Amino acid sequence: MARPDNWWRYVRQRGVARTARAAVDRLVRSYRCIVTHNPLAGPPAADHVGDVVFRLATPSDFDRLGELEPYGRGSRHRTYVENDRDWLFVACHGDRIVATRRVSLVLRDEVIARVLRLEPGQVWGADVFCLPEYRSRGIARQLQRFGDRFMASLGYTERLGTILVSNTPSLRMSRGGGRLPLYYVTYLRVLFWERLRVSRKIPPRYWDALK
Repeated sequence: MARPDNWWRYVRQRGVARTARAAVDRLVRSYRCIVTHNPLAGPPAADHVGDVVFRLATPSDFDRLGELEPYGRGSRHRTYVENDRDWLFVACHGDRIVATRRVSLVLRDEVIARVLRLEPGQVWGADVFCLPEYRSRGIARQLQRFGDRFMASLGYTERLGTILVSNTPSLRMSRGGGRLPLYYVTYLRVLFWERLRVSRKIPPRYWDALK
């Protein structure tokens, strides 16, 4: 059980609604996702979209991620990257960080870690995020490609990741960007009871039927 002061800190950082959802998640967890994969090599990737520039994050960037903290990014990025197992790519509009892409050698999702493991040459697409006012401009998609090419230059060959089936825009972006579905995973936990199902048959409404 989390200490009261930890919950209070969570409330101040994320708000009451997110805190309530986190509390429920401790008792009940349910999600459905598509595990995807794609090669990292490919044609050169753009390093910008308009006046939004992509680059690998530097230590000074972690002090500029406060605007992303209400969305669950920021301090979490710092924690993971500073352990030298993650890479963080940022999209910058002037001095403002408007999108992030984190790639990892660690598969931290405890459920998906029961489904697969990373092999040599594989990396995990841990997180991608774009501020709401910068969406629908191709920034997140191009930032992912920029990160993929960077990881390919380090000798990595394939990226795996998950997309919640409720996140239709991300499913469309991933399908259009050349990612391929690997597994359809459903998971339900209620207190101490749980059910995990994995299938290679992807429901068409979550992939093939998307335009």
